[in-house]
Amino acid sequence: MLRTLGDFATAFDQGRWHLQRFLKNAGTAHQTQWADPTFASGQPAYDARVGTAATFTPCVAQKNDAIYFPGIDPAMERRLTSVSMRTNQSTYNGPGSVVLYDLLGYYPLIDGDSADIQTCDNPATLPRYADGNGVQLVIVNHVAPALVDGVVIINYVDRFDNLKTVTTRVRNQGQNLVSSSANSTSAAGGSLFVGLQAATGIKQIIDIQYTTPPGGLHCFYLVRPLATMVLGDNQIFAEREFVQQNGLHAPRVYDGAWLGFFDMVANGGTARAVNWFGHFTFAWG
Repeated sequence: MLRTLGDFATAFDQGRWHLQRFLKNAGTAHQTQWADPTFASGQPAYDARVGTAATFTPCVAQKNDAIYFPGIDPAMERRLTSVSMRTNQSTYNGPGSVVLYDLLGYYPLIDGDSADIQTCDNPATLPRYADGNGVQLVIVNHVAPALVDGVVIINYVDRFDNLKTVTTRVRNQGQNLVSSSANSTSAAGGSLFVGLQAATGIKQIIDIQYTTPPGGLHCFYLVRPLATMVLGDNQIFAEREFVQQNGLHAPRVYDGAWLGFFDMVANGGTARAVNWFGHFTFAWG
């Protein structure tokens, strides 16, 4: 296990580490909106987040599905020790924010044209963080664009196995962009996670009903946030170090973790299609 600075130093000295590069080409243009670069080509590969409608699709990464990392001895644990990333888009030179996440699974192809109850099928449980602690819900418009802002009622099971209900706005931010809102009335964008009751975590969704259908199709992600980053302009590599500069709180990365990130850029009111490249560094012990 990696508990002290000496443990991390020994892991690197003994070659128990891996540096993985990534490159995501420019995707959907956005400005002060959260985007998921998974819908762009590159490495990791493009992923449309599709499957059987309203059915939980668990995510267990293999090879180029997500940010790659090697397998390790089952007796060891793996930690994310640092992330470096930047964009070389000459038309983007504003600040930005990034949220790193482990995608546990998703409910695809939720029909935004229907006001009927859409019952979710849950043939599998969460592949990691099975207790739901810290798991958050994100709504993304995919496959077919929404037409208007909507409102949705979501019945779900929280981390304590209680049945809960949340009513939230579904923002018409654009296809392949995050549509989440913190509540049912806010017209402002910017929220990444749905404002769940008590916000302690979610295990599964029971059903979904639009009271104001937004049109299009939506994907409901269950993610475990791992870390955040603040970016400068396109000339600067943003770096986040999780060992010495984060009190040894390096995020644990479980086998099969589907690592990705959401990004939000601010560029003076003009939407930009932004590419990303950089690397993740892992160590284990």
